[in-house]
Amino acid sequence: MFDDQRIKRVLKRYLKEEQFSDASMDVGSLGIAVLMQACRCDEVDSLNAPKELDDHAVAHLAQLMGIDFDRSQFDYFLHAYLCSEFLEAYRDDPSVTSFPASEDGPPSKIPVPKGMRWCAARPKDGKEQFLAVEIEESNGDAS
Repeated sequence: MFDDQRIKRVLKRYLKEEQFSDASMDVGSLGIAVLMQACRCDEVDSLNAPKELDDHAVAHLAQLMGIDFDRSQFDYFLHAYLCSEFLEAYRDDPSVTSFPASEDGPPSKIPVPKGMRWCAARPKDGKEQFLAVEIEESNGDAS
């Protein structure tokens, strides 16, 4: 078991019943062993798909990180994203047995409609989900 620097580990918070995350933080610095212990996983590959944090995982991470998690209002998921600069090498690596989603969204062969972009959404059926959303026009304010 090792920390693969090609994979970004991100903790995301979703308001109950909402599709999009309102807050996230990179938790890769905690190390894969700590994340596996929190999520009670035996295999590294089991953390390459989104994982909803249960009461045990939330309590473990809250104590370790010194932050409060409000499970009455939010759901928390641990996501794994393959860093875009390693995409090709990772896919060609014969030792790789599990493929997290790319941080850039679906493969380019899946077209995104004009005026839209891919946005990571709440996982569905244990899988990463990307939805096409409209690109917001900037009004040029520097604020």
